[in-house]
Amino acid sequence: MTAAKAAKGVAKLIGPLSVLNIALFGYVLFQPLLTTRISFFIRNDISLWQAAIDLYRIDKFLFLIVVVMGIVAPAIKMAAMTFAWYFADVFRVPRFLKWLVLLGRLSMLDVMLLAILIVALKGIGIGTVLIRPGFYFYVALVVGFLLLSLLMERMFEAMHRNAARAKR
Repeated sequence: MTAAKAAKGVAKLIGPLSVLNIALFGYVLFQPLLTTRISFFIRNDISLWQAAIDLYRIDKFLFLIVVVMGIVAPAIKMAAMTFAWYFADVFRVPRFLKWLVLLGRLSMLDVMLLAILIVALKGIGIGTVLIRPGFYFYVALVVGFLLLSLLMERMFEAMHRNAARAKR
């Protein structure tokens, strides 16, 4: 039996919200998160994808960290969680769920790095940093998927407890 079939109440929303988060992730990757302005001459829109491309030219190690932690890990986590929800047997999922939750927690690192970037650029005093709507979508995506993964983890734990009680 899959989690999608076994879910009751609010838990039924986990699957559709997971699919929505995957779509939102694709959107957020290319949307400007920040706009920097140095004086009145230079304006630069910064998206996650563009930042990764720029980092590749500047620092390959930092590029690798940003791509792995900011793009690949969240994408794998979202796809694996959605797959587990709709297709995996409920009693086999908990083994993998702890790894998925860890990936989700590591993706919170992105929000912190963006916040540090904003503070650093504003602190320099050379220009301005404008937060774009894409930034808020990104924060909502990271926090939302963290909450979904925690809800999914609790649901699986409850199902295993109920199954263990039924065996007694």
